[in-house]
Amino acid sequence: MIRRLLFPGLLDTGALGDGLLAIRDGFVNLYVVKAPDGLICVDAGWRPTVLARAFAALGLAPSDVQAVLLTHRHWDHAAGLPALPRARVFVGAGEDLPRADRRARTGQPWQRLADSQTTSLAGVEVQAIGTPGHTPGSASYVLGGRLLFTGDTVRLRRGRALPFPACFNRDDRALRASLRRLATLTGIERLLSAHTGAAHDVAAAFANWRDPAPATRPAGRASQ
Repeated sequence: MIRRLLFPGLLDTGALGDGLLAIRDGFVNLYVVKAPDGLICVDAGWRPTVLARAFAALGLAPSDVQAVLLTHRHWDHAAGLPALPRARVFVGAGEDLPRADRRARTGQPWQRLADSQTTSLAGVEVQAIGTPGHTPGSASYVLGGRLLFTGDTVRLRRGRALPFPACFNRDDRALRASLRRLATLTGIERLLSAHTGAAHDVAAAFANWRDPAPATRPAGRASQ
């Protein structure tokens, strides 16, 4: 009950269809995408043992995860990385990297993705979009041109996109600008947040964040 009250829409571990799966680690969701050449995770939760059990329940092998796309480095999104030791780890360009000794514990290579950079991972096109605000280097990711993963940039309520609560953000003004930027994306079929589930009607979710269409002057004679 408390989880549903504080984190409405949080998804239970299971398949979401079309090669997309959610894993719930307490109060946060991470996502697994079945790509042609392996698995891609968006975020990694915070308890490696929970991830291991979830992968087993879903019939997936952690060793098949080719890449983890971290929306940011907060512990509830990144502390589960030891459960995915063979994956390359990607973060937004503005996010700090862990010290080399910490990376060496699992041998995972880390790489920054620049704002708007597009790359191919496990046979899927991935675009990184800088969405600062929650943290200075927060990033959202578009996979296959149609799935938008927003981490803690977006909080969903009744299918509408809202900014994550201001008390958790480094720069609330920047976060709102990030939402306006995400609202300009086209071709997105599903929006997936980290703590409040998913939205299928992406146009409705971002309706309040799009700039209104410029007014047009009625046709007529030019003023004298």
